[in-house]
Amino acid sequence: MKTRSILRKTALAGLIKAVAAFIAFLMTAAVTRTLGAEEAGLFLLAITILAFLGVFFRLGLDNVVLRLISAGQGSPKAIGVMSTGLITSLTIGLLATLLVFLNADVIASSVFSKPEFAPVLSIMIWVLPLMLVFMLLSFGFQAFYRVVAATWFQNLGLSSLFLLLFILVYAFSDSSILNLENASLFYLCSAAFTCLLALVLWHRQIKGNWGTINIKDKPLWSSASNLWAASTMSLAVQWSGVLIAAVFVSSADIAYLSAAQRTAMLTSFVLMVVNMVVAPRYARLWQENKINEIQRLAKWSTRGMVMLAAPIVAAMIFLPELIMGLFGDEFKVAGNLLAIMAIGQFINVATGSVGYLLNMSGHERDFRRVTFFSGPLTVVLSFILIDQYGVLGAAIATAVGLSLQNILALFMVRKRLGFWPIG
Repeated sequence: MKTRSILRKTALAGLIKAVAAFIAFLMTAAVTRTLGAEEAGLFLLAITILAFLGVFFRLGLDNVVLRLISAGQGSPKAIGVMSTGLITSLTIGLLATLLVFLNADVIASSVFSKPEFAPVLSIMIWVLPLMLVFMLLSFGFQAFYRVVAATWFQNLGLSSLFLLLFILVYAFSDSSILNLENASLFYLCSAAFTCLLALVLWHRQIKGNWGTINIKDKPLWSSASNLWAASTMSLAVQWSGVLIAAVFVSSADIAYLSAAQRTAMLTSFVLMVVNMVVAPRYARLWQENKINEIQRLAKWSTRGMVMLAAPIVAAMIFLPELIMGLFGDEFKVAGNLLAIMAIGQFINVATGSVGYLLNMSGHERDFRRVTFFSGPLTVVLSFILIDQYGVLGAAIATAVGLSLQNILALFMVRKRLGFWPIG
């Protein structure tokens, strides 16, 4: 019965995640085709910055909330952890948002050498506090096995609402309205609605009992600090290539690199699907000391992920120009970027849910050690290779960093949990 339940939830998560991946792809294509490479590059750069800051200012609370609510089966104490995390993360995030807003001109000119980026940044940065709320709540929904809600707030909601607004304006208004600044405003409005919906649904989920806020919860911040450090280094692996490239290359090149990376990340949607379902179960099984069941679940899920991801990766490797051409004819030159990043993403999938296995079993420090090696290495490689090869160097650095991080985590799972989650 448990296996059948997991299969049903995985199938549902897979369907929703597939829709989310498709919507994200359509959103990127709509932006690139409508705004052109130069303006699309600035818009995608802003989204990349939000993705980075959105994880950074969640303070490592994602997996702590997921683990505690899952293991505690939604107890008032565990719900209080969520409330504590929301208040703390939102307060710090708002301060950071205000700081960036007031210095948008300086950041755009001095950091990125793109003065035209300032208006976009000054609008888009206000998405950050909203994103902190609905993304953190998504992990609470995941802990309750609310697959649809979790996926909506992690992936589907913001991009779907933005795409809907974009299409409606395109269909019923003057196309000149679809400029860079208005696209930024659409994104902000979509984030605001997503945040409001998340708060309403979470209030219903917990029946109005938000628990006790304890800012001085030392065990919470001890676990979160380890995960925060690890997530920050993982961010360096995933996004440092784009962010460092943005300092040195044109906006058009940033558009090519961002579109290629976002497309390559479609490969890992099967990993996100499985993690959505199995991560809370890993926490529960570890709490119950059922290592054999964790091993069986990990191996079963990895095999399934490889089978699903292989055809997607093959298409990206052998037909990269055709796929990138969907963003516009000028994007065909980024076919090699897609092929390189797809290989890195496939290794990410093929190693299994190694990050969640370590984090859900209380081995946050081990995962942190892994990321403390792969993160700085990716940053260093990015600087060296971008200087030599431009955006091609950024793609190589990202693929190498991501592959190395997951291979090292794979060995750490073997060391700490006593089994290989592959094979």
